[in-house]
Amino acid sequence: MADALTSVLLDPLISITTEFLIQEVKLVKGVKEEVSSLKSTLVAIKDVLEGAEKKQLEDPRVRRWLDQLRDVSYDIDNVLDNWNTEILTSEIQKQNAPAPKKMVCIPLPSSSFCLSQPKKVRIFHKVAHEIKKLNETLERIDKEKRNYSLETTKVVPNKRRETTSLVDVSEVYGRDVDKDYLISKLLHDNSGHGGKVPVIIPIVGMGGIGKTTLAQLAFNDEKVLANFDERVWVCVSEPFDEIGIAKAILQELKESFQDLNTLQALLRRIRESIEGKKFLLVLDDVWTEDRQVWEQFIQPFRSGAAGSKILITTRKHKVATMMDIPTPLIINLELLSEEHCWSIFSQLAFFERNDEDRQQLEEIGWKIANKCKGLPLQAKTLGGLMRFKETKRDWEDVLSDQIWESHDEKNNHFAPFLLSYYDLPPLEKRCFSYCSVFPKDCGFRRDQLIEMWMSQGYLSSDENPENRGQNCFKNLIMQSFFQDFRKDDDGSIVGCKMHDILHDLAQFLTKNECSTMKVDEESTQPHIVEKVRHLTLLLTAYKVEFPTSMLNEGNLHSLFLFNSNWLACDLRLPHQTSGPLRYLRTLNMRKCGISWLPGQLIGQLRHLRYLDLSDNDRLEELPDEVCDLCNLQTLRLSLCFDLKRLPEGMERLVNLRHLHILGCHRLKGLPKGIGRLTQLRTLDRVVIPENNHEEYVSVGDLEKMNHLQLESEGPIWGCGNLKSLSEAEKLAGLMKRGNQVRLYLTFHSGHFNEMVSNDFVILEALQPRPRLKSLTIGSYLGASLSPKWMTSLHNLTRLQFRDCEFFDTFPPLGRLPSLEELVIKGNGELRKIGGEVMGITTTKSSASTSSRISSSDDDINAAKGGGGGGVHHFISFPKLKRLSFLHMSRWEEWDGCESATNMPCLDSLSMYRCDSLKSLPDFLKDTPLQHLNIVECRILSESFRRLGKEGAHISHVPTIQIDYKYMKRDGNWIENAFELDA
Repeated sequence: MADALTSVLLDPLISITTEFLIQEVKLVKGVKEEVSSLKSTLVAIKDVLEGAEKKQLEDPRVRRWLDQLRDVSYDIDNVLDNWNTEILTSEIQKQNAPAPKKMVCIPLPSSSFCLSQPKKVRIFHKVAHEIKKLNETLERIDKEKRNYSLETTKVVPNKRRETTSLVDVSEVYGRDVDKDYLISKLLHDNSGHGGKVPVIIPIVGMGGIGKTTLAQLAFNDEKVLANFDERVWVCVSEPFDEIGIAKAILQELKESFQDLNTLQALLRRIRESIEGKKFLLVLDDVWTEDRQVWEQFIQPFRSGAAGSKILITTRKHKVATMMDIPTPLIINLELLSEEHCWSIFSQLAFFERNDEDRQQLEEIGWKIANKCKGLPLQAKTLGGLMRFKETKRDWEDVLSDQIWESHDEKNNHFAPFLLSYYDLPPLEKRCFSYCSVFPKDCGFRRDQLIEMWMSQGYLSSDENPENRGQNCFKNLIMQSFFQDFRKDDDGSIVGCKMHDILHDLAQFLTKNECSTMKVDEESTQPHIVEKVRHLTLLLTAYKVEFPTSMLNEGNLHSLFLFNSNWLACDLRLPHQTSGPLRYLRTLNMRKCGISWLPGQLIGQLRHLRYLDLSDNDRLEELPDEVCDLCNLQTLRLSLCFDLKRLPEGMERLVNLRHLHILGCHRLKGLPKGIGRLTQLRTLDRVVIPENNHEEYVSVGDLEKMNHLQLESEGPIWGCGNLKSLSEAEKLAGLMKRGNQVRLYLTFHSGHFNEMVSNDFVILEALQPRPRLKSLTIGSYLGASLSPKWMTSLHNLTRLQFRDCEFFDTFPPLGRLPSLEELVIKGNGELRKIGGEVMGITTTKSSASTSSRISSSDDDINAAKGGGGGGVHHFISFPKLKRLSFLHMSRWEEWDGCESATNMPCLDSLSMYRCDSLKSLPDFLKDTPLQHLNIVECRILSESFRRLGKEGAHISHVPTIQIDYKYMKRDGNWIENAFELDA
């Protein structure tokens, strides 16, 4: 940790030393020597840090010495940041004020700033005084290191095998018997348990043994899926928060609970939701041994149907004892065999190695794998470590490392993980340990994490810190520090979690530096440690006062406020709190129920780099003081639904790189000053203002921003406000600059009663990249929805037309070779859907139909690289699985084509308020349709009730719902879906 901190500081120190030396005027006596001395001492200390980090595990004195070094490192960082912030603030103020009489220019790495001579002298005097004090402290720490026999080691980059491929160990070894046994318990009736409902099945085992993995295998098994009406998975951890868990269960059940704030009310809603249903509830990572708490919590689940189960995972056998669970139902998870540990280890360690390497290293590998002691997580971690060890000597060094001989129980527990940690470069060590700020079981997104790392200065020495952060994130994944990956449409990892044990490791490494506290209406528990630098507050009550009095004096660099009360929270902010937060770099107040942001409070956070106010849906505006945050790099405002405007002075945010406003639907435009933010990289929502208001940024302004790239799923609002073809072409160019795979084009806001002829011209010009995977067109008021580029989207899997009121002609969507989902909502003109949408020119002339069919199929085969020669049969919508029509008031006819195969993969068809549709097409009888849902379609509903399944060509469909009632296989109607097989 200290190694990583000093590495972060050296580049800025070298920079500031250079700036002092460049000055020709002698401003402060001896300041240059003080800075140079500070740098030299820091370098000397850094040479012993690698050994000191390992020695602290056995020697508490070394740990205290490292804590002192950490504290002074933070103080140095604060001084350097004060220096840079003063200069930057002065430059921004100068741009809006008359030029001073005498100026002195100071070159900085990225630009040149000019200050008045008196201002510059005051800054130098203050910095010089602080550096002198820090130098004295650092020299004392340097002398003290001699007391601990710390060896000097030259830090050189670890020799690593060159590899760029990610390997996800998804295969589970050695748990087949356990899996089959668990599934049999879940599917078994209750006779062996005295008929009690629900049956509780605990999986008990030590950390890292695979309890959660086994539960996931059973939870997702097809037989289990078919056996229960409801399945719910909730992570519990410590403490056992009954209210939070109850709300999590209701959220999984898709039940409302915004109006419920007491445990009794929540449990009552749960009972109502599951009454008479056969459910499976998984409570992952249970620790509580409080019988009274458990009995109160479990009571509503007794209303479930026979066969309901609760599956818990726990490290403590006392938890199962407390629940009075019969021994036969307890699954005590055993350690894996050496062979199974070897399978996990070798899959990673020998990934991309040739047979010769494997033969040379296999004997040592078996000895290392035996160190896993039967724990799959340790096998995975060690395998990830050895994957990057090149030589036989490297492998022998790991096998003989002294950490295996530690007498400390905790060190033994962490040994494989500490080996992997110590093998990381300083940057990756720092970035991993910073993740201890997240609560256990909390998922985090890749981009957010990288922006947080950047805000702490870990990535600042690189010209492109985002790329450096992505490489760091990727390397931590490849060495198995993260798990439970979430991927985007391209298969890239965009989110993940940390295993509990690795979270424990991160907290162990950052003891006294990172801390997590629980805050309710009355107190904060436990009290905050004086030198905490990164603080996480878990808000557990509905109304919480910001704990100003509990914060330490000016030490915090990160403050995270996590709402553990789920949807309901009301955080009351103070008007100001200058001291405790004055050096804050990262502030996260996401989903805290904030309705206003005190300007005086926020304006004092001059060092802030990262501000997350996302998901505060009552926040209507930001104070103008936000624009005084000249160091701000990331501003997250996503899902602030009521936000009406952004501050006008945003051009002062000269370091802003990432602006997230996705879901801020009430914004009528973006401030003009955004167009002058030369560092801006990310904008996840473009708003085109009405009538070209000069107060808002234009498409032309955005197009001139060289670094700006639209997010992969960023919507573009107000396309109908574009006034010319040239503006539309500029927007199209901006779209192509990003990495968009999901595109949302909204043309107008509000309700319109007439067509807009210009909309089609704009739509034609907004040609997206062919690699697009999802496209939504909303509030489009043109008469045609057939731009030339539509059928060139060969990778498109999801297409939606929402509230496109007036179009009456479709593009030939049936020719899209990858389309899996099609949604058409809100049209008052369309009367017939026929051959044109299926991809066929006409259905009347057999000759022309045949000709068009051949051409269409050639297009599809060409898109797949198949050439298309000799194709004689056309498949319309070859991959479509889900089809929905909603609010199609005048739609009367729907035809297919007898000469083509129509929708051969169709699984689900939904129709809502299509009152004029007379019948379903004949071709549905030849599709593999499994689910049909028809709601408030008057003519169709009457026809079904009169003719039944046979008359509607859907006799083969197993699940049919008409106006919220289900049709059974015998043709009778029932109220509930779970009665279908009765």
